[in-house]
Amino acid sequence: MISCILCTARKDHPIIGLPDVFIFEPTFRSLEKQTFRDFELVVVDALYPKRKAWIEKKEWGFPVKYVPPHPNHRFWLDRGLWNVAGMLNTALLYAEGDLIVRLDDCCEIPDRDYLKKFWEYYESGLFALAMHVRYHGGRPARVNEEYLREGYEAKYAQMPKEDRAMLLRRLYGENGIVRDTRWSTVERQGRMIAYPEWFYGYSSFSLEAALKVNGFNELFDAVKGQEDQDFGIRLNMAGYKDMFILDKDLWIIEHEHLPATVKTPSPFKCNYGLIQYEQAKGLYRANDWILTRENCEWIRENICSNCSNLRRCVDETLKGRFYVDNELFRLWLNHQNTFDLRSERLMI
Repeated sequence: MISCILCTARKDHPIIGLPDVFIFEPTFRSLEKQTFRDFELVVVDALYPKRKAWIEKKEWGFPVKYVPPHPNHRFWLDRGLWNVAGMLNTALLYAEGDLIVRLDDCCEIPDRDYLKKFWEYYESGLFALAMHVRYHGGRPARVNEEYLREGYEAKYAQMPKEDRAMLLRRLYGENGIVRDTRWSTVERQGRMIAYPEWFYGYSSFSLEAALKVNGFNELFDAVKGQEDQDFGIRLNMAGYKDMFILDKDLWIIEHEHLPATVKTPSPFKCNYGLIQYEQAKGLYRANDWILTRENCEWIRENICSNCSNLRRCVDETLKGRFYVDNELFRLWLNHQNTFDLRSERLMI
């Protein structure tokens, strides 16, 4: 069985250009059309139980588990901050499938055989990854004047604001379709084994693999980004090597949406520095060790000064530093969540 997992912290109608479309509608509608039927959907909603009535008003053709973030995995959410790793770990507590397939809250699946392809790759010993095409107002997003005014990446992407138009044109071309940055490489090859750091949001992995690495690293919460890449890198370190496959025919529509309803303070720690620390120390299991202030100093001195991403770092306050010693950093350092996901599942 497949467990599709979906985490959200957005409002009811967040899709840009389609203000009357309910947040879950494209995803649920396209799941109904899947030819592969042995699956469930686990929805972890930061705004629970707000959408419960919408889900229960219809009898879906697949089981739906609609749950709030687990009390053990919502520390940063309760402070109004980014909490995606904790929410993904909540989903893993409730998932019953052999294979986990990640979805997003405003996604739409154009291929009726989407889940079937994931399962077939899984049976052949591989974890499939999907690419995405962004849709703006119900059609493919293109880098044009409208998009540069209203598009998600033009307004909210983690890149310098003054350079966004130039960078978007460089990435996608003038009037080019806004889509996955891996697209052109995969399209040339048809299918390829992906690098561990190419393990992005629309991914799959076995439940057993997720339990082996003890879920998503909750040290990545509070500041947005890279918990998905970190997860893939740790799977690779744990022995799941050369198992991530990208296929040009395996892609999904991501409807551009408004940001999540969480605060976005200036980053006080660098998640890329955390990834490099885990690699340097061989830490493939997350959430069962504590990062000390001495470890943070070691990262600053041994990793940040030689960081391969130093020239492209979008936050000047963190460049070459790993952390900013402020109130949020101290709260993060003193409230690290440790647990064993396999044991927690027994209590659900």
